[in-house]
Amino acid sequence: MNASDFYDFPFHPKVLDYAQFLAYCRLADRQTQCFIERCGDQSADRVFSPSNFLCSFKRQHFLRVRPCLEDSEPISFLRCDQKCHPAKDAEDGGMARGGGNDWRPGGRGAEMGKVFSGAEMDGYERELDTLCAFQHCYSQCQEDIATQICSPGQAALAAELVRTYVQWHSADLLDWHILTGNELLLPKSCTKLAKSVSPAKGPDPVLKAMLAAA
Repeated sequence: MNASDFYDFPFHPKVLDYAQFLAYCRLADRQTQCFIERCGDQSADRVFSPSNFLCSFKRQHFLRVRPCLEDSEPISFLRCDQKCHPAKDAEDGGMARGGGNDWRPGGRGAEMGKVFSGAEMDGYERELDTLCAFQHCYSQCQEDIATQICSPGQAALAAELVRTYVQWHSADLLDWHILTGNELLLPKSCTKLAKSVSPAKGPDPVLKAMLAAA
């Protein structure tokens, strides 16, 4: 077993299996330590990433709703993949489960001060627009399916976890755009997700800190 066996989107079926979830987190911990020790990235265990979200920030929340997510995942993937992708993506086979955890041009290794070409940024922003629109649609679609399959309490907690993941991911994208002076380029679909707040609960304290740091 190695890191390539897993996808970074937290709700891939391999990670929904408890034993493989533990293996995923062990691999993620080693990767994080590598970033800290070999790359000098002292914030690697504190910034948003799918593995930090799942294995650290929201670990207990995930473990509570894992059975619900596992039971609803097969239908969620098939139905939401068809519902939430544009026709062009469907022709290309749709979005694979999971994917890379860093949507910045050049990935995590990209230097903060690096200047990207206009073509690179244009392509990147188009991908982000598609990604954020998909995640917004998926979170609503998955919630409907979980309501049909899981108990009311489990379905509500599962929906909250998915919404939180989507919001934190978008906040991380917003943070990168602000720090690199590209805030105005971030697609509206991503900005809307990053700044969305549940009126019942108010802003998540960790997300609030992330946005404040930007």
